[in-house]
Amino acid sequence: MTKDSGTIYSHYRAPIAQLGDGVEAYVLDEVGGEKQEKPRCVLSKRGCASALGLKSEGGSAFIRTLTRKGVGSAIGENLRHKLENPIIFKYIDPGSDTSVHGYETSTFVEVLQALLIARRTGNLAPSQEFLAQNAEMLLVALANTTLDTIVYQETGYWSVVEGQRISEILDKYLVDQARKWAKTFPDEFWFKLIKVKGYPSYLALKRPAFVGHWVNDIIYDRLVPGIRQRLNDLNPRTETGRRKKMHHQFTSEHHGLPELKEHLIKVMAYMDVSSNDKQFMRMLNRALPKFNTTYEMPLDED
Repeated sequence: MTKDSGTIYSHYRAPIAQLGDGVEAYVLDEVGGEKQEKPRCVLSKRGCASALGLKSEGGSAFIRTLTRKGVGSAIGENLRHKLENPIIFKYIDPGSDTSVHGYETSTFVEVLQALLIARRTGNLAPSQEFLAQNAEMLLVALANTTLDTIVYQETGYWSVVEGQRISEILDKYLVDQARKWAKTFPDEFWFKLIKVKGYPSYLALKRPAFVGHWVNDIIYDRLVPGIRQRLNDLNPRTETGRRKKMHHQFTSEHHGLPELKEHLIKVMAYMDVSSNDKQFMRMLNRALPKFNTTYEMPLDED
């Protein structure tokens, strides 16, 4: 299929149960053949209508309802402009594409908030009260997360790009032997790590460098007494700030890697039984404390 320049495309679609039956969301991951670094999340017009209980009239009911007397009093000029100009994009199915009209998730949340304002100011007609009730229930359902987070997860977008994101982080923020060994970690370690640290995905990290600190903290500083210091002593930085060799040149399959794999199994077990990062770190510090003593680690030096 030939893609038009400037046309918006989505390859990810899923129903969003938190918003009700028949509510579908999309991730707009491509524009004119270019993959988007931060794709927008949208709901179809029909999905927006369904979420508010306007199922019988479909998507066309959404804009009509929000511009009627009463509800329309809480719709500001900026929001009205967004509603009158829906995003038009193509959802790509294998071998075909379907044109869809929709609104960004942030626009939909603005609508929910506007409905509550209209009720609070007494501008809703009795026949419109159900809209505010539904809006309130939806906002409560979204209280502990963001709608974008839900859309990224439910559509499978995050799971598709997660591996690539993790690889980029490792290459950029881990150095020397840490990068080499970290790439041998099982995939489940990375998913458990981001979950226990309280993030929905590595894509949500505003400071990816945290990953390097986490790996040093929970892995290398606890693996063998003095491992980081020992590696620095064996392979010091020169006056230019660089090292003559990579740290992993001082490790081998027989010295270091077996201990690492055993340590990872223990760490992941504590991740599984921890409900949050604070509990995880408390258990880790008790069972696998950091080493502060100098230790001559038996590494290969040739």
